[in-house]
Amino acid sequence: MTRVKICGNTDYEHARLAADLGADYLGFIFAPSSKRVITVEKAAEILKKLADFKNTVGVFCNQPKKEVETIAERLRLKFLQFHGEETALYCDSFIQKGYETIKTFHVKDAMSLKRIGEYNVSAFLFDTYSRSEKGGSGIPFDWSIIEDKPYVHDKLFLAGGLNSLNVAKAIEKIRPFAVDVASGVESSPGTKDPRLLRTFIENAKGVKENHERKT
Repeated sequence: MTRVKICGNTDYEHARLAADLGADYLGFIFAPSSKRVITVEKAAEILKKLADFKNTVGVFCNQPKKEVETIAERLRLKFLQFHGEETALYCDSFIQKGYETIKTFHVKDAMSLKRIGEYNVSAFLFDTYSRSEKGGSGIPFDWSIIEDKPYVHDKLFLAGGLNSLNVAKAIEKIRPFAVDVASGVESSPGTKDPRLLRTFIENAKGVKENHERKT
């Protein structure tokens, strides 16, 4: 079954709801430029109440290693997602410290993925390229670019414009390891909509079950 990552969490109630509805990963953004940035103190409060949830993801963008290490250690993060132009060497330094790492690629065309072979990370995340922002654009990229890629099914988090209306189609077409959403389940940046959360997770989780019944 395709996993689900709910990203850009900023309050406990919605993060708890996402976990209870079946989200497999919860993302917290520490990149200062993000519309969904959360302070370390606020994230610590939330994660203390979510002590039973283990797949927590810290999202960073072109930040100093020491800053990332300090946040990751304080919050006991399991996954680190690098959403900027971080090098393979940069990512390797965190792999060596025992963190699961996710490297984001911003997809504009096939050339956007030309350096993917340099990265020996736990997973990739593909988001839509935007000249003005690093994520959360709410716009899908051309999925046909990645349909035949071997890593899609076992280590790809598919992001970029996913919502409750198109997530089932995305999973049927691409069959990614996981889907990632932020703006598609929000009423405003950083504020999750309970109805959209429920519908998105139900639609994402239902695809595999429907496929198995057909076969």
